[in-house]
Amino acid sequence: MDLPALLAAIERGDDTAVFEFLDDVANDDELTGDDGSTLLAAAAYAGRHEVVDRLVVWDVDPTRPWAGGVDPVTWAAENGAYWVLNALLSPDRDPLRADSPHRRALRVARAALESGAGAGSVPPPAHRAVITDLEAKLGVHRTPDELMARALVHADPEHDDWFVSLFRIAEPESQERFDWARAVAEGAGEAGSLDRRRFALDAINFLGFGFNPDNGNDEPPFDREAAEFLRPRLGTEQDPYALRAVVAAFIGYCSREELPAVLAHADHPDPGVRQCVALAFPALLTDRPDALAVLLCLADDPAPVIRTSALQALTRSAVDTPDLRGVLAAHLTDPHFDARLEAAAALALRGDERGTPVLDEIRRGIKNRSSRGAGRLDDLHYQLRARTPGHATPRPGPAM
Repeated sequence: MDLPALLAAIERGDDTAVFEFLDDVANDDELTGDDGSTLLAAAAYAGRHEVVDRLVVWDVDPTRPWAGGVDPVTWAAENGAYWVLNALLSPDRDPLRADSPHRRALRVARAALESGAGAGSVPPPAHRAVITDLEAKLGVHRTPDELMARALVHADPEHDDWFVSLFRIAEPESQERFDWARAVAEGAGEAGSLDRRRFALDAINFLGFGFNPDNGNDEPPFDREAAEFLRPRLGTEQDPYALRAVVAAFIGYCSREELPAVLAHADHPDPGVRQCVALAFPALLTDRPDALAVLLCLADDPAPVIRTSALQALTRSAVDTPDLRGVLAAHLTDPHFDARLEAAAALALRGDERGTPVLDEIRRGIKNRSSRGAGRLDDLHYQLRARTPGHATPRPGPAM
């Protein structure tokens, strides 16, 4: 194992290179000793939680002290490193036992929050997210108001405190939780608290994601209420972040016939709003030429993530027109890797050989299953086979 190269890849934040290096490790025993702990500590300190998770899955001991006698779980809880802590705790299947690391982490995180540890850091440590998550796993459930209060301390929708509070509010997809979120959103209208309105609209969106069909229903009990509540806000919400939540939630709750209402925001100046609109496809494409025109415009969006989402929608759709193929062909030279790959995939799924050279180029750069594009090419192989029954399509990726 090339430890210096791995450490360098972690330092520069190149997770793909790290995963490729690790896939090439011939003997997993190399990760169970000092080198594995060194890698785990470096990834945790750098905040590379996906690398931490991969190393733990590959049997790097998350309880083994790091250099200087640092206990991994204590360090993560004390520093409010929410995702890193989750990865370190993932092997422990019994958080309720008296000596579980979950209980220790909760004590440490509470003490760190009370002491003001990390005050002034950018971004602030996610002690509240750690506490909220661990409390829930240990059977302590907070009210929606308590959870919202934790999220609004920093009032940053990109912060883990915000996300974890939303996740725990949405975990029981109940009418009561929806009624709470709707009441907060209504009470925090245009003249009220913007942060509360953002959070409440996000909660309504999360409640749709949290719905569990195994509970005996095909849709949340408040499905139509939510759509009716959100529909007028498509035209009145002025805050870009709140509008993102409205559009995303409306797409999730509304009927297919109501989806075209979101098309009006396809050219919104906020890229997050445009991205939410892109996610309404391909359900809109089958019988609406205007929707296809909008999607083709989104495929030329200046934001790479929006282009990619639009092109992915085209790979999932059976719609095929000369203009559509022209847009796809234009993106075969897109500077963004994922957009380029999706354009080539969409052409291949339509039997258009112009995508083949791009797919071949990506295939040549693949070393193993962790290489960028490897999973997408594998998916494409099966999609192509499904489109051509009885035809043995050559596998587009390397042997995995």
